[in-house]
Amino acid sequence: MTDVPGRPRTAVVILHWGDPDDTLAALASVVASREQPARLLVVDNGTRALRVDAVARAAPAAELVSLPENLGYAGGNNVGIRRALESGAERVVLLNNDAILDPDCLAALGRAADAAGARLGAVGAKVLSASDPSRLWMAYGRVTYRAALVERVGQGEADGPAYARAADVDWVSGCAILLGAAALADVGLLDERFFAYHEDVDWCTRARARGYRVVFEPVARVVHRGGGSLAGRGVASPVRYLSARNTILFARKHAHAADWARLALTIGASLPLEWMRLRRRGEGAALALLLRGYRDGLLNRPLPLTALGLR
Repeated sequence: MTDVPGRPRTAVVILHWGDPDDTLAALASVVASREQPARLLVVDNGTRALRVDAVARAAPAAELVSLPENLGYAGGNNVGIRRALESGAERVVLLNNDAILDPDCLAALGRAADAAGARLGAVGAKVLSASDPSRLWMAYGRVTYRAALVERVGQGEADGPAYARAADVDWVSGCAILLGAAALADVGLLDERFFAYHEDVDWCTRARARGYRVVFEPVARVVHRGGGSLAGRGVASPVRYLSARNTILFARKHAHAADWARLALTIGASLPLEWMRLRRRGEGAALALLLRGYRDGLLNRPLPLTALGLR
């Protein structure tokens, strides 16, 4: 890892949960980047499956931090963010372990961060689908307060001119996101109550409320497989519970009366259709997770991590 004179110190944090081969490939893509970070941290989120020697072969300068239990996307990344900031990092890039950086991605994120100036909050990369890199996994996000809470702009669409311009946006994906140290000190770290899903939306929303910029930078590109952690567990994945529960948690933090009304109406309209679809497929367990997530969010209940198979 290198310090470039006159350049802000950047650290990259990769959170491991899932297939070790994914994480090692993500690490290798950082090593192959044309601009190298000052520090590279790998946080094993309680799996104990990531070997020190394997990490060293993929990225000799990487530091492996092994956690005793799964702290979720938010908690695990916060461990890496704290370590990066304590070592003097002025910017922290979070990279999903099932994502591969384009060789110019880190440099493009850095240039966009430079352009954002003193009000730098976050810069997000364009996320392409590993199954077809000519198509988007997503470009950037909008908060809609409809049943899914958010819209992933460009999802499934062909990459092209419509997604070729940098812009200030509602939120950018935590798949590959640069966070400014000054904003982290002011806004705070990721909210660990979310555990996983919508914590990136929440952080960007908090940052924008405090006057920081959240920027989509299309020149920064990353290829994302998806399903590398929880989403690959099938229809009854904990993702259904977490997405529903965290939609309500986000609304509890940020929604106004009109937002709550839109959210309630669209969830109410979508549930009968979802019930019929899942019942036809014999997937009642998935609906039960969804309903439990909404209920627990409304009642502000703690996450049932053991029951969900997350610890």
